[in-house]
Amino acid sequence: MKPLLPLRRISPRLFTILTMTLLGLTACQRVYEPLPKGDSPITPEAGERLHMDQGEIERRATGYIRQLSFDLARQELELLTDRRVRDSLHGVLDRAETFADAHLIYVVDAQRRKKYMNGRTRIAYYLEHGFISSYEDDTSLILLTLEGNNYSQSEGRDYVPRDMVEIHNLSAYPRTTDLEISGAQLERLDLRGLRSLRKLVVKGAKDGLIIDASDSPLLREIQLTGTPNLGLRLHPSARPKLIVSGSYFASLQSLAVEQASSLYLDNVRLRDIDLLGKVSRTLTTLDISVEAGDTFGSDGLRYRPLPFDDAFITKLNGQLPTLKTLRVLFAQREDFDKASFEKLNLPALEELSLRIRSSRKAVPHSAWGRDIHFSLSGCPQLKKLALLPLYADRIDLSGVTSAKNPRLESVNLSGGMRELVTPALSHEHELTLEVEALDKITVPQGATKKAHASFVDYTSRGDEGHAGGNLPVRFSDLDYDYLLDHFASVSGFCVSTPPSKYRPRSDERAIWFGFNILDFSGEQWRDFKGVVYLHGLERSRTGSERIDYLDFGHLRLTNLSTTSLRVNPGCVVKNVPEGMRIYYSSIGSPY
Repeated sequence: MKPLLPLRRISPRLFTILTMTLLGLTACQRVYEPLPKGDSPITPEAGERLHMDQGEIERRATGYIRQLSFDLARQELELLTDRRVRDSLHGVLDRAETFADAHLIYVVDAQRRKKYMNGRTRIAYYLEHGFISSYEDDTSLILLTLEGNNYSQSEGRDYVPRDMVEIHNLSAYPRTTDLEISGAQLERLDLRGLRSLRKLVVKGAKDGLIIDASDSPLLREIQLTGTPNLGLRLHPSARPKLIVSGSYFASLQSLAVEQASSLYLDNVRLRDIDLLGKVSRTLTTLDISVEAGDTFGSDGLRYRPLPFDDAFITKLNGQLPTLKTLRVLFAQREDFDKASFEKLNLPALEELSLRIRSSRKAVPHSAWGRDIHFSLSGCPQLKKLALLPLYADRIDLSGVTSAKNPRLESVNLSGGMRELVTPALSHEHELTLEVEALDKITVPQGATKKAHASFVDYTSRGDEGHAGGNLPVRFSDLDYDYLLDHFASVSGFCVSTPPSKYRPRSDERAIWFGFNILDFSGEQWRDFKGVVYLHGLERSRTGSERIDYLDFGHLRLTNLSTTSLRVNPGCVVKNVPEGMRIYYSSIGSPY
């Protein structure tokens, strides 16, 4: 096939026109460079650098200096033709780089690349004033790695490289009171010079990281997460609260636990499990978790969970005479059953919390444990007792008496049981029952009308083992009259009789109802002086009550626990007191 326009037929004039057109199109092309990250973006004009306005080059170089991109600034300066301006900016660049190396935090990664951290504001102040003696830094330093796509740090704060092996110039920020840092691949974290440091948080670290905080006498709290075999050096006068989670250690002695005022160990395993031989005798708070099973560290060695058996309790009694708070989380019910709590002999103990790790799902009766009889004879100063959660056919707390625990103010019990025998306390106290199932309750002689009982529905609960939503107990076979006769007050327990048939007592100050039909038009409510709490058969996810009929009858606004209520769509509402607001849920809405 012959070409449509053979070259031999093109006239010289047409050839010239085509050539000029192609050259013009080529000249119009632009090659763009990526914008440097920083406070103020710099517009690149890389296609015609040699023809760029000298003022534009100067502006770009200055911007790179302020963004701590010294290599890029140096490249820009090579394009300046005015020697006087170039030498002047070279002087600024040299001073800025010298200042940054001495007064800004910078990290070095595994490829020996340097990165300055969170220093743009500081160097901008220096470039403007020539000094930083009057510059006030933020007292909180946050140096974290980027986790996934969670860009949670505030503007102006940089992320630490995951392969960071060195960090320098932390001491250039002596006013720092709070430091949060990712250990990355550091082998040593030097905090000397941070004399005002009060709180240290380390998230993730290489096995064997050494932290030197020997210049921080005011250090009051240390949080360590995922920091295996970490070594800690403290100032002799530092008495921090030490919180350690998700780690393993050859010995807790490396954490300077002998200086800790409070010790929290969650999911921690050790090679040397002699914890109590290491801690200070003046320890006031001990919070530990008893995990299930051993684990192997990156060193291939086996690490064991902390025990809480009779041997541990015996050492605990002799080692910590000033302990005021003891919290123990058991991963398994079997470990809880093995412990002899009646052997606890802690004369200064004020708070005892024994918790079994739970899920949000209901516990079937087949998974309940053995019956429990609980007593504490060696803790005369005890004020708060929490057992969360326990499942057994019978839980007997009658061993907790005023003779043994005269200062006990609060007892919190959660879980499920067929029968509960309450503490035999002859003085007034708070009794909180977060129950999933409870068929019978017995109050010992001498404890009648001494406990203020609060019931909470435990069928919905959070990860910490406490009930969620603070909902009342709607379904129970408990004798409500027995509760009124044996407790000083009862709250959070829905009566089993609808309000149209219920006869309130003259001394009742609060009554809970849980029905979808609520009718208070009966004469028994005419002179009622107490408060009623209105609930449906269930509650939606947003808190609206499943109520289909509501007649306030003789109730006034002062008789109601709330001034607003959301009910089912189509709910019949009558005799609404003045000031009461009723909201209807949308038809077909699950809320």
